[in-house]
Amino acid sequence: MESRIFITHDPDLKGHQKTRERWKQSVHLYYSDDFFKTQNNALDAGNSIVMTNHYMFVAKAISSEAVKIHVARAEAGFLDFRLARMPKNYHITDHFTVMDTSEKSVFLYVSDKKVKEPVGNLFVSDGLGYRFSHSLENIIKGAGAVDFETVESLDGTYIANRYDVNHGKGTSQAAGHLREVTEEDIREEEIA
Repeated sequence: MESRIFITHDPDLKGHQKTRERWKQSVHLYYSDDFFKTQNNALDAGNSIVMTNHYMFVAKAISSEAVKIHVARAEAGFLDFRLARMPKNYHITDHFTVMDTSEKSVFLYVSDKKVKEPVGNLFVSDGLGYRFSHSLENIIKGAGAVDFETVESLDGTYIANRYDVNHGKGTSQAAGHLREVTEEDIREEEIA
């Protein structure tokens, strides 16, 4: 198992396999235990791999714009792929980011294209890494990085930055909620 190698590959293409499409159903996830003297198909339409010590996440293409999130565990040689179980079909997305797996559970960012800002949702897995519960919504992602940090001195503690979708709409906030006054707030007050 230590020499197991995984690749994504479109068997119909030759040479460098850069495509214009973000996701392709003709790209598959393969593995080999003998440095590709032989190869085996691990997951059809498996386009992108994120591997940690305990888990492997694969984006399985369902169209050129969307993927389903699949998970495999190290105990099964990373070959027991299962569809990530999430509420509201969040397992179907245009991209996702594995944030942390250090506590043997998974923090997973999943993009949310229903919101026009570059935000997504944070999910936390059970101990097996297959079932996820919704933890936070509207987590900010900018310049390719999710605004999520591990607090090193406090095990199991994280900080995430959320986008306030009601910002400037005059909605009531919980007691103690602070936010910066913006130019939009000033203009609205001048009009009133």
